[in-house]
Amino acid sequence: MAQRNVNSKFVSLSQAQEKIDLWNLDPIYDSATANSSVIELWKRQKAKELGADVSALDHVEAIVKNEHSIVDAPAEARPTYPKQPPPKGTLMESVESDLFWSEDLQIPFEMFKRLAKKTLVVKRTVQMTRKGKMQSMYALVVVGDGKGSSGYGEGKSQEAAKAVLIATRKAIKSMQYFPRYDDRTIYHDIEHKFKATKLLLWARRPGFGCRVSPIIHEICECIGVHDLAGKIHGSRNPMNVIKAVFEALQTQRVPTDLARARGLRLIDVNHKYYGGVRPTPISSA
Repeated sequence: MAQRNVNSKFVSLSQAQEKIDLWNLDPIYDSATANSSVIELWKRQKAKELGADVSALDHVEAIVKNEHSIVDAPAEARPTYPKQPPPKGTLMESVESDLFWSEDLQIPFEMFKRLAKKTLVVKRTVQMTRKGKMQSMYALVVVGDGKGSSGYGEGKSQEAAKAVLIATRKAIKSMQYFPRYDDRTIYHDIEHKFKATKLLLWARRPGFGCRVSPIIHEICECIGVHDLAGKIHGSRNPMNVIKAVFEALQTQRVPTDLARARGLRLIDVNHKYYGGVRPTPISSA
């Protein structure tokens, strides 16, 4: 059996001295935060090296940039992402202005930038326990891109801003697509009941506008519905009305559903029920 060379991993002192001193190399980091911390360390070291030379201390940053070949990126080349998300478990310490984009939102950043946010409900709630009254803030937020995608979310916290932040992130995660006829109205009249709220929605002609209650009007702006009429019977609780609208829009029957149910072609359904133009066949002559 051959004996393994134990000293094969070691080199002599003379050979080691010929190697490059890796500590003298400038470190390279992918993180902007790590880069800034390294640059600050270089500045402190240079200031300590210069000592009492006050005139040079004012130009420490320029000296460091010259020695380490640090070049500031142009403004158009800098990333336009919001601030980096906080570590896990610290979301409750954020405020509404700290709304950030992250992969868990499941939408691209370009779509995140053009989202419209509507804070429709903010109220104080009280839970009675044996320890007394536990007060908190409740918020309901609706978001949408104005092109058919929208969602709502609910959040609770001790502060209103934190409740709005939690509700906004939940609303973005729950976004779904609602089909629109001609990208302006619903496909057909809808009658839907949610708990004690009865909702009536009617499709209208172009230029009619959204003649509905203020809460439904805000939802229509987020979704991108421009011509709609509606009526609310029964309970007008804002939370129930919002949930009723989203449930009602999910019950729409689009032309593909009608064509599949009636065994017709999609082009025939569009012509018969939605006034679409049926192309004329070209004669062989």
